[in-house]
Amino acid sequence: MTGAALVNGRAGLWASFRGAVFGLALALFGVWVPLSAAWGSGPARVLMPDRSYDVIPPPPWSGGPAEALQMAGQILGTWRIELAGVGVDGPRLVRLASAANTASLEAALREDFGRPVDLEDFLFFLDDLLRDGGEGLRGEIVWITSSRARSAGIFLHPDDIFEDKPRLYGAHGPIVIDPPRPQRNLAPARDGDSLGSAWAMRYPNPVKEPEALSALARTRDESALAQRIRSLIGQLREQGAEVYLNSTVRSPERGYLMWGAFLLSRAANEEELLAGVTRLERAREEWGLDVQIRWLHPEGWQATRDGALAMAETYEVVFATEKGARASDHYTGKAVDLVALALPTRLELRAPEGEIRIFDLSDPAEARDLSLSPQIIEWLEANFGLQKMRSDYPHWSDAR
Repeated sequence: MTGAALVNGRAGLWASFRGAVFGLALALFGVWVPLSAAWGSGPARVLMPDRSYDVIPPPPWSGGPAEALQMAGQILGTWRIELAGVGVDGPRLVRLASAANTASLEAALREDFGRPVDLEDFLFFLDDLLRDGGEGLRGEIVWITSSRARSAGIFLHPDDIFEDKPRLYGAHGPIVIDPPRPQRNLAPARDGDSLGSAWAMRYPNPVKEPEALSALARTRDESALAQRIRSLIGQLREQGAEVYLNSTVRSPERGYLMWGAFLLSRAANEEELLAGVTRLERAREEWGLDVQIRWLHPEGWQATRDGALAMAETYEVVFATEKGARASDHYTGKAVDLVALALPTRLELRAPEGEIRIFDLSDPAEARDLSLSPQIIEWLEANFGLQKMRSDYPHWSDAR
C-alpha cells in the first residue's frame, strides 16, 4: 500500500477512536488542549504525537533517513508547514532528501531552514501530520512556532545540549498547530478580566529593537550592557545570522503574569490547578503587585487551564519559575532575551576589549544556534561580561 493510500485508509478509523485516545493522552501527559474560549471560534487543531511510524515505513531504510524524508515530502505535496517562520512543503523536503548524498541530512536541514532541527523527531512529526491528514487538516497551514518546536523536541532543546537529557518527541503532550495569536493584534486586558491572551498586552515590552535597547540603556550606564549587546547583534548580522532581541527591560507585573500562565498551563488536574491559583494569589500579595487578573475562570478549572495555555502561547513562554518571576534580572535592566539563528559555518567575533575569536561551526553536529552553542557561550561569558542561563533558551544576564 502506498503512503497516500495508507493515509486515506486510516482516516476514518482514526476519526472514530481519536476522542478516546485524546482523552487518554490528556490524562497521561497532563496537558489540556484549549477550547474555543481560549483560541477562537472552534476547537484548537492539535496533533497527538507518538514515536511510531504509521505512514512512513519504519526503519531500517535502505537509503537512510533521506529515503524517509523523500517519501514524507512526496505525500505532503503542497501542504504547507510554517516551521518557526520557515515555509516547508513537500517539494522542499524532496529536494533536500535528493541532495543528502553531499552532506549529513540533519546538517542539510539545519542549513536550509536556518533552524536547529532534530532529524529523528522531525520525521516522527511529519509522520503524525501525514497520519492525521485525512481529518480536514490538509490544505490548512500547519503552524509550529519556535517555542512549540522546542517544547515538542522537533528542534533541539537546551536539555539536549546542557543536561544530556534528549527532549524526545511524543513525550510532551499534544501539539497545537493553529496560528499563534500575535500580541500586537490584541486589546489590553482590563482589571477584573479572566486570564487569557489579552493580558500579554497589559504590561507590554518595548516592541522595536531600538526602543528595547534604549530602554535597557536608560536603566544602567550606556556603556554597559546595551552597548555590548548592540555590538554583538551587529557582528552576528554582518555575517548573515538571523538575530532577534525578544526582550530587554520587563516589568515585574509582566514577569508575574508570564509565570502564572506557565504554571497553570501545566496543571495535570483540578487539585493541582487550584493549588497553583492559591500560590499565585499569595505571591501577588506578598510581592505587592497591583495586577487585577482573575486567575480562576468562572467556567471552571478546565477553562482556567485553557486560558493559561492560550496566555502562555501568546507570551511564547516555555520556561518560567517563581524565583525568576519574583526577582528577574529583566526588571533592573541586567538581562536580555536574545536569539541568533543560522550562524555561519565560520563565525568571527570581536570582544569589547579587542580580542578576536574565530569559531568553526562546520561540523554537521553543530546546532548553528547561539543559545545552543557551548563554545560560543563560554567565550561570550569570558569576554563580553555575559552569563547565559542555560535552562532558559534565550536568556542572557549581565555579569559585570
